[in-house]
Amino acid sequence: MNKSTIKYIFIAIIIGVVIGKYIFDLSKEEIKGVVNVSDEYIYLMQYGVYSDLDNLNNSVSNLNNYIYVKESDGYHVYIGISKNEENLKKIGDFLELTENIYNKKVKINNIEFSSSLDQYDTLIKQTEDKEVIINAQKQILSKYEELVLNNE
Repeated sequence: MNKSTIKYIFIAIIIGVVIGKYIFDLSKEEIKGVVNVSDEYIYLMQYGVYSDLDNLNNSVSNLNNYIYVKESDGYHVYIGISKNEENLKKIGDFLELTENIYNKKVKINNIEFSSSLDQYDTLIKQTEDKEVIINAQKQILSKYEELVLNNE
């Protein structure tokens, strides 16, 4: 091989390394943005807090869709979840439960749940159909219980 061929091979290798490093750095930033959801907040629509399961069961007999979580101060009942407070108001209006409802802001770090919630939030924002909103909340409550609560 002559000097000019070696020179071109050397230049091609340097260009390849520079472009490869640039692409690798870009993909690292994209992955970091997708994986890091630790600062993401959601709102839980809290229906009430109960000291024991008997009180809880008596109070939620009129509800079709809810989940409850045992915490240090009692059993918390949630009837809706969203990243958007306007959606929570809409959900409350359709459920006809606007009194004594508390929107609790919590941090999550579950990518799969966050992605599902984004899809349901978009659906709720775009519809005025009561059945669609109620079914969407039923699904997202179930996903929250499965993906977030059961993985803590």
